[in-house]
Amino acid sequence: MNNDTVRVVDQYAASIRSWMDLGSGERDMNKAFSKARDGADRSPEAAYLYGMFLYTGTCTDADVSKAEEMFRKASEGGYEPASIVLEEMGRNPADVQANLMKQRMLAEQRDPVACKALFPLYDTGKDSAGKRGPALKNHAEAIRLYTPCAEAGDKDALNTIGYMYLKGKGVPKDRDLALKMLKEATEKGCGEAAHRIAVMYDTGADFTDPDLDRAVQWYQRAADLGYPDAQYALAGILQMKDTKYYNAARAVKYLIAAADGGQIEACHQLGLLYAYGSNGVRRSVPKARKYLTAACEGGYDQAMVDYANMCFEGQVLPRDMATAAKWFVKAAEHYNGIAQYALGCMYGNGYYFDQSDEEAVKWFQEAAEGGEPNAQYALACFYYEGRGIQQDDKKAVAWFQEAAEQGHPGAMSFMAMFMINGKGVDKDVEGGLDMLRKVADSGYPEAQFYLGKLYLEGEVVEQDIPYAKKMLTLAARQGDPDAERLLETLKK
Repeated sequence: MNNDTVRVVDQYAASIRSWMDLGSGERDMNKAFSKARDGADRSPEAAYLYGMFLYTGTCTDADVSKAEEMFRKASEGGYEPASIVLEEMGRNPADVQANLMKQRMLAEQRDPVACKALFPLYDTGKDSAGKRGPALKNHAEAIRLYTPCAEAGDKDALNTIGYMYLKGKGVPKDRDLALKMLKEATEKGCGEAAHRIAVMYDTGADFTDPDLDRAVQWYQRAADLGYPDAQYALAGILQMKDTKYYNAARAVKYLIAAADGGQIEACHQLGLLYAYGSNGVRRSVPKARKYLTAACEGGYDQAMVDYANMCFEGQVLPRDMATAAKWFVKAAEHYNGIAQYALGCMYGNGYYFDQSDEEAVKWFQEAAEGGEPNAQYALACFYYEGRGIQQDDKKAVAWFQEAAEQGHPGAMSFMAMFMINGKGVDKDVEGGLDMLRKVADSGYPEAQFYLGKLYLEGEVVEQDIPYAKKMLTLAARQGDPDAERLLETLKK
């Protein structure tokens, strides 16, 4: 097919669509039907539209078999919407497909209600309940069906389709067209569209060099339109010290606006400000609880962990073990390693929950397998002691090693002693001593105690009483009872 023929075919289908258009002064469905029927052999798109008339019984008697024949002809001619309809006809029950085709026929007439209803079906492949829908996910078809709404000036459609062009989602990336649509959506009052432009300039994404000045301008526009994510982003920029943007008072103002608008990260940050009383915010326990609770209920794991820790420790906020347990459990169920480790500690020590070494091991295991070093160390200790689980030196060494490789000082101290004694690993006295010194120099009392004991006994290394006394004193000052006992022995 040469270019002139393609142009004629496109014009042919366009004339059919102009007669179908609900907003057209030339609308005449009977003319559209006749031209689609007459042009079915000339244009795949016309064959598809003729099939739609036949399937839905619009301007003619319904004939599903003949409609399927037209869809197949259009599909073989390369018109993708026809292929989509054929797939749906082969998969959906007849009543489900009939309802879908009724909506599609309205959308082909540029009915805004039908176009808006069909978009999420094809964009996600799911129905309104989040279950598998009658249409398979197809971003290109979603855009095609929703475009009439954008062309009619619908701000949500302009925002959505503009973003899809910006990201190349279902269509080739087109930054200029995307910006045109997003700016038009902003003019119509869509804060999310302005925020998307701001993010583009802020991150330097989508063929754009980073430009914080422009980003701030667009964040400001989005914030003024009440978009919470933009208010939160703007608050973050206004908190940047040593920059021209720094303005702590305005930052708090936008942070409050974002939090009150339901932005969960803003709720978390504002809750911390009220808890500690910083950045010009007066300390308020009720407000801290209010915003931290909102962030937790919004599903923000870091807020759950922070709030639970505060309630557990009882220093910044009044101690509340029930609330601590509640949010540690919620965060742990989201596979948060810190929360899982905290639950292990609570069960292991009998805080709030009934003491249970078995439950402690369960949570330490979950967190350790997720890479949480404190949990790896705790699990290693339980294996080493046979506490809540069968004693196993090999597994203890393996978990001590995992934690040590992440820099856990307790695990490094254990591994150093294993190396010095050749327990579970190849004996390496010098390597073990080097590791102990490194951890002791960082101020960890257990390593200081081990070094003091080794140099006091003089069995593995040459005895050095002054150095032993120095290490034991450092450990004792941090409350190590074993170090205190050895120092008493030295005095005697």
